[in-house]
Amino acid sequence: MLKFVLMKKRLFIFILIPAFICLVFGCKKNKKDDLNNLDCSKINSSYSSDIKPIIAANCVSSGCHNAGSANGDLTTYTGLKAKADNGSLDNRVIQQQTMPPSGKLAIDDLKKIKCWLNSGSQNN
Repeated sequence: MLKFVLMKKRLFIFILIPAFICLVFGCKKNKKDDLNNLDCSKINSSYSSDIKPIIAANCVSSGCHNAGSANGDLTTYTGLKAKADNGSLDNRVIQQQTMPPSGKLAIDDLKKIKCWLNSGSQNN
């Protein structure tokens, strides 16, 4: 009888609890997956009206990426395009979400940047 009780406890501890945790927490969608599988057909993402203001508010105003910065000048299209072309913009802002250091951007801003990158990072 004692063996049976111990087996039930082990079953509960080692199988049922992890299964419950996986069901509750494992089924949530990963936001990065949402960004990588994004339908950009309904998202406005032009450089001048959407991307430039996001970069100005979050990257340039902090002093990290202003004119003459060793971290890269993102005050101009040319400076941002260089980061887009070498993959660092996507990597740091979208994939790793380590930029800006003050905290990751709002999901709508991330979507705009991802769609802008997906469309070729045009100066539009």
